[in-house]
Amino acid sequence: MISYKKILGGSLVALGLGLFAGQSADAASILTESTDLKGYAATITTQNDGTNVLTTKKGEYVLNENAKIYSSSSIIITLNNTKPVNVNSINAKHTLELRGNGEMNVDTTDDVAINVGTHFRAFKTTKYGKGKVTASASKIGLKVENEIQMEGGSVEASGSEYGVYSNNDIKPYYDAVLKGVSSNGTGIYAYRDIYAWKGATVIGEGKVAGARSIIAHIQAEDAGSSITGISHDINSSLSALHADKQMLRAYNGAVVREEYKEANLIITDDVPLNLTSNYKTVARNMKNMANYNWSSDPESVYFANGGLLGDIDKSFENATVKATRTNPSVCVEKNEVSQLKKNGTHEVIFSGATSQYIVPVIARHYVYDDNTKDYVLYQEVVHPTEVGSLVKVDDLKIDFPGAESDYMGADRTDFVAYKDGTPLVINYKYIVEF
Repeated sequence: MISYKKILGGSLVALGLGLFAGQSADAASILTESTDLKGYAATITTQNDGTNVLTTKKGEYVLNENAKIYSSSSIIITLNNTKPVNVNSINAKHTLELRGNGEMNVDTTDDVAINVGTHFRAFKTTKYGKGKVTASASKIGLKVENEIQMEGGSVEASGSEYGVYSNNDIKPYYDAVLKGVSSNGTGIYAYRDIYAWKGATVIGEGKVAGARSIIAHIQAEDAGSSITGISHDINSSLSALHADKQMLRAYNGAVVREEYKEANLIITDDVPLNLTSNYKTVARNMKNMANYNWSSDPESVYFANGGLLGDIDKSFENATVKATRTNPSVCVEKNEVSQLKKNGTHEVIFSGATSQYIVPVIARHYVYDDNTKDYVLYQEVVHPTEVGSLVKVDDLKIDFPGAESDYMGADRTDFVAYKDGTPLVINYKYIVEF
């Protein structure tokens, strides 16, 4: 007699074993730093339910904002995900190469978000895709012990000390974009060269400096290539682009650009502002202001008599002032330190400039003299006044404490301050019993 109980029980056991055998042991687990990927090629994909998973030939792992990717050997990670993947950190003891067209965000409260033991190759072979990576950490967003190599895609990293830190060269090509932002330090740091070739874009922004090279050059080459250093402190010990032992270079239509945000320049109409004398940060890469073309937005600022002046008919607040040098042959004394060749350009930008056009308003106060039967000068006060502001005549009259006085009026009514070379004088009359 056939036992259906045995058959049914055996079938259930077989089904359970089959299900277990067909499921990866790591399929439902979140990837942590205790799991060593050991250099096996990894691919990140997005499942139908929106979950991002990382797969190697050794297993499949769930990725979320708590996931930590670790490999003791060089590893290639391909971003085939259709939904941005968020992870906590990446730690590759040797080379880390990123491929694919996906987007990855690495966000941690640890010291470093992406830590690479040798080379960082982000979308270096663009036939495999041009993805996007962001990295944010408490101290360093992206830390690399050897070269950073890119030929496409974008990488943006931020941290309080450094956005991007490389102990060797930084080498982006073509349409690659590399950006490093530091809230308190330097946006991009390289021990050796910082390059931008064949159309690449490099942007460093920081409180102390935008980008810094310790022993080599900061060099952009070929049309469309640019390296921009943005500093939030024009009085810093470092320039916006700072090559400690070498220089800035722009070749073949490329641009090296320095920007000083919140520079708070005060531009007058009569006292030229010499930036190279006032700011060491500016003087490091610009020896003579006369070698540059100067402009502003809104239009007002111009170079004359060794410094910047403003058009008195065009007052402004929070303006942007820009200096541009392209042709090295026009340099005064040929002494500029930033090296330009074949239409290379050096730009220096200052934001937050304000005009201060001052005219003296002279208030002369006359008191009636019973002896002479006339008004005699009692006091003269000079009031520095912004051109274009309203001068309220009664606001400038004086009091006579301890004495009885009658204000008899002034010879002018309220007016708008202007500057045409003639003195602005207001004559006041009083009768006072001292």
